[in-house]
Amino acid sequence: MVMAKIKLLALSALATLALTACKNVESYSDDYAIASRNRVGITLTDQQAEQIAQHFVATFNQLGTPQFLAKANELYADSLYINDTLSQFSSKPELMKHFQGMNARVSQVDVRLVSVTHQKDSAYVHWYMAYHFKMFGKSKPMASYGISQIKINQQQQIIFQQDFWDPADGLYRHLPYMGRVYAWLLPFKKS
Repeated sequence: MVMAKIKLLALSALATLALTACKNVESYSDDYAIASRNRVGITLTDQQAEQIAQHFVATFNQLGTPQFLAKANELYADSLYINDTLSQFSSKPELMKHFQGMNARVSQVDVRLVSVTHQKDSAYVHWYMAYHFKMFGKSKPMASYGISQIKINQQQQIIFQQDFWDPADGLYRHLPYMGRVYAWLLPFKKS
């Protein structure tokens, strides 16, 4: 009973701090709606959607290797919108800087294509990704399922990508030290 009260108090304090201490951040939903409307890709066939998915998976299977950055640079257009659930980019140089940091922190990456479908100019790539993540001198195996909505231009480069995945279970709960606090504050419930 005491632990439940402490947990509720900690969660309330964290929520209050988050609501009062945060800057006014533009809505992700608004950014997504605007980018989805303004970033028009080529209308896709089944074969093109499959090719997008295969190219995407092949590129990210090289994450954590010296080849990844060159392959990612080829995969993405100069003008783009990408939201990977943790970060949002509209600048290819900033995206590549982000990828450089990711590349240094991950190893043993295994990305698998689960399925792909498409609607007009969007391919929906359902994937599974397993990797080892290095933080605070420790490497921890992690895995997650997700879906990426992808639009490409005439040059077959990504101009729009919105990732849908669960960072709580796919990352936060597994981080050294911080994962325990996160799991304590927001436990995963399974019945």
